[in-house]
Amino acid sequence: MSKKVQYQTEEQREVIHFFIVLVVILIIVMCVYIFSKAFVFDESLFEVSYEAGAIKDERAIVGTIFNRPEKEYYVIIYDESKGNAVYYSALTSKYSENEKALKVYHVDLDNELNAAFYVGNDGKSNKNASSVSDIKLKDLTLLKIKNGKIEKYLENITEIEKELAVTK
Repeated sequence: MSKKVQYQTEEQREVIHFFIVLVVILIIVMCVYIFSKAFVFDESLFEVSYEAGAIKDERAIVGTIFNRPEKEYYVIIYDESKGNAVYYSALTSKYSENEKALKVYHVDLDNELNAAFYVGNDGKSNKNASSVSDIKLKDLTLLKIKNGKIEKYLENITEIEKELAVTK
């Protein structure tokens, strides 16, 4: 009887070892996949729901204050980076709760597009502006626009509160 002796080189042993490790890793990955599919997988994680988006158009720039879609509305203009901006925003929010409230647009003087119209508290504002190029604004201004023209121009917080029928 003759026995056949097989000789293996180092490279052959490495290749066999590589395939054994590869098969073991594939078996482990398949077991984890089957386990997660059977016991852990929650399809609700992958449900996609869509919500209708809403465009917030309460913000405006000075260049658009005369051509809003409503016939009559207010535009409150102030620097939103200042501390009293929160009060002005709350004031208009409280006014907007009124059933007969007109639409209120907010213009931020801190916005670079509006900076050219700002003259500061020491400057002279133009209460009779009939176009965007004529507008000059102080720190706080409330405009009542009717049919594309300024009907009221208020710069005093007390007058603004009275106009909006909101008190402290």
